[in-house]
Amino acid sequence: MTPTVRDVLQGCVAALSRPVAPEAGPDYAASRVGIVSMLTMMAAAEAERCAGAAIKENADIRAAFADVPADYDASLAGRLSAAAREVDEDLDVPALDAVNARLRDLLIELHQAVEAAGDAATDANILALYVRMAAGRRM
Repeated sequence: MTPTVRDVLQGCVAALSRPVAPEAGPDYAASRVGIVSMLTMMAAAEAERCAGAAIKENADIRAAFADVPADYDASLAGRLSAAAREVDEDLDVPALDAVNARLRDLLIELHQAVEAAGDAATDANILALYVRMAAGRRM
């Protein structure tokens, strides 16, 4: 599971709202505040770009689906071509994340079929997509 900005911020609130046990000492309390501060700054950076990153990633996955040989689409009951024609209409981050999770699941199914077929060219294209996806999410 990849935590969302909301998940991270809720964890930060929970950490700050619980008192530190006296036996933990001041060093532990200071380190906890430091970690919460770092997580909050990372969440803020992610909040600024997460919608754009998800939209780009969804488009890249759909483009990959459009470029695969037709026999893969047939083996996956036409779901690749259907997904390739979709557009992101709801731009709320939770909606984008839900679509992204569905597209990633379908990408994994496609990748399994490609590996089983021994299709080195399509496999290389999918691996390159994974690299682009990871780079787009890098902090």
